[in-house]
Amino acid sequence: MSDEQPRPGQATLAGALIIGGSVFVVLAAWQRVSTLHTLEVQEELDRILTEPMTGDLGISVDTLATLIRVLCLIGAGAATASTILGIQVFKRSASARIALTALSPLLFVGGLATAGFLAPMVLAGIALLWLQPTRDWYAGRPWIQRYEERRAARLAGLRPPSTPAQPPTGPTGPTGPTGPTGSPAPPASGWPSPPAAGAQQPPAAPVLTGPAPLPPGGHRAVQRGIRPRALVAACSLTWVTSGLVLVVLAVLAAVLPSQSEDLYAEMQRQQPQLIEESQLGEQDLVAILYVFIAGLIVWTLAAGALAGLAFAGQNWARIALAISAAAATFLALALALGAWPLVMLVAATAGTVWLLVRPEVGRWYAGR
Repeated sequence: MSDEQPRPGQATLAGALIIGGSVFVVLAAWQRVSTLHTLEVQEELDRILTEPMTGDLGISVDTLATLIRVLCLIGAGAATASTILGIQVFKRSASARIALTALSPLLFVGGLATAGFLAPMVLAGIALLWLQPTRDWYAGRPWIQRYEERRAARLAGLRPPSTPAQPPTGPTGPTGPTGPTGSPAPPASGWPSPPAAGAQQPPAAPVLTGPAPLPPGGHRAVQRGIRPRALVAACSLTWVTSGLVLVVLAVLAAVLPSQSEDLYAEMQRQQPQLIEESQLGEQDLVAILYVFIAGLIVWTLAAGALAGLAFAGQNWARIALAISAAAATFLALALALGAWPLVMLVAATAGTVWLLVRPEVGRWYAGR
């Protein structure tokens, strides 16, 4: 029976975080090592060593660069291994889960020398492998039934206790012996008296042995349960994130003309060969950035619209929104290498994907 259990959405998310995060850790480590000799990085390391917390260490810039190089190599090696082991997560390999847990300290140490949010992504994926319902799935237990039992217990704890219906307190019909005043006299034993001979009995309620009749339209109504909280959270998170992204994009579009000269100078400093080969001018750069911003605005508006359709019960919109959020996660990861505040966007989009693939959300759509 355990072999028939599908893979939980939490296990799928864990494998994606492990593989995707590990690949980016390798790329970040390679980029870090390749730029250690540049003047900009040397000045940054020198500035770090002059701060109050690191000024008393007594190490030189070359020593710090060597330490960072070693940490990057350790993190890249551990991330390479976790990428391969992450593939085995989808196959329910218990040994891969143990090996990934053993690699966690090396990934943490390596993450100190690279972008700070990449290694924690892998560590979060490893932690998900030890949580329910993935833990039941790895143990071969029927995780769907256990998940439903836990969910039913939580719902039972939230509902108020129901009061039993009170039975009628006395006879209501005119039959039976009468008292001195002509009213029905109660029996001495307290139990209702048997009906008198010849008295007309009320018709018994019909016993339904077949299915209920169809409504006038000819179609039986489908029982639609309460909208899952995971779906509500995913749609709300999408709307909030989309609103914030639209505000940021509007601000960028407004300040772009005044900052175009500085942006072009920075582009010439970082990519002089690209500017020379493409003959890219300042106005061309501004036009490209405006097209990029416009595309992001359309994408953001489409994500908000998909969230509305998914909230209304359209399963195709839920699938499209999950794909859009996953693509936004990878794009934000790539852009976060140069702008760390985008880590918040990565967390929001990854959380949206995880909420949309929850088992209760899929069952709610299947019952519509």
